[in-house]
Amino acid sequence: MIARFIGRKIGDTVLYPVAQPFPKTPKDYGIEYRDVEFKARDGVQLSGWLLNEWGKATVIMTHFGYRANRFGYQTKHQPMLTKPYKKEIEFVKVAGRLIDQGYTVLMYDMRNHGISGKSKLACGTGGYDERFDVLAAVEFVGTNESTKDKPIGLLSYCMGLNATFYAFEEDQEIFDKYNVKALVGMQPLGNADFLKAYGIKGAIYRHADTHYKKHTGVALDYPIIPAVKHVSVPTLLCQGRKDPWTNLDFVNKAFEAIPAEKEMHWMEEPTHRFDGYNWFYDHPKKMVDWFNKYL
Repeated sequence: MIARFIGRKIGDTVLYPVAQPFPKTPKDYGIEYRDVEFKARDGVQLSGWLLNEWGKATVIMTHFGYRANRFGYQTKHQPMLTKPYKKEIEFVKVAGRLIDQGYTVLMYDMRNHGISGKSKLACGTGGYDERFDVLAAVEFVGTNESTKDKPIGLLSYCMGLNATFYAFEEDQEIFDKYNVKALVGMQPLGNADFLKAYGIKGAIYRHADTHYKKHTGVALDYPIIPAVKHVSVPTLLCQGRKDPWTNLDFVNKAFEAIPAEKEMHWMEEPTHRFDGYNWFYDHPKKMVDWFNKYL
């Protein structure tokens, strides 16, 4: 009974992201933007910012899930499982590095995060349900007056990267149709590996998995690698080698499964997973070079 109770509580940590406020907008960073809304094919209304609207090409930023939003992540909203992190994650700063290169940037909240709408499931699915958000973002950029007919790049983090992989599997043609040319992916991680990294196993893990599956229809370890095999654009995959939360074997298998042109970039310095989410602000060269090459 105790294992079941604990398992359900742990399952809830990945099912139900706690909404974070927006302490800043791009205007606070001196960046011009406008609020945008677009709808996923299953009807979920998504909310975002379109920065530097008339740039030479557009990079779509898909944030990591579970308490993050398009702004990023505030330390005061850390969930119970995570090792405390002392720095704010501010994705607008990363967007600024791209704007310096002349790009438009679309930043948006995935379903059940930020101020985007709730899905029918009303819970996080590790990227599986969120695949529809990535497809919607690509279609929005591809049809919006200021960005259509221009190349598109994808910058996807963690669960957002899983969602991107699943989106390629769901509808690879949409990426060709709207001129998606490159992907930069940061630290993919499945729900099962996230929990196992914390030593959650045995009966508690089984109860967490049962609880999660009841709400989402998929298991915590729902496979990602088959989806990766559908990626059709040049991909830069980035991972902190000392990341204590991840499964490096999974990351290596994901890289091996990418059928397109690819490069693996190991970040040697970070010792906390969240260092990777801030990485491209302090170390933009790899990201910028990849997009400049393909966009």
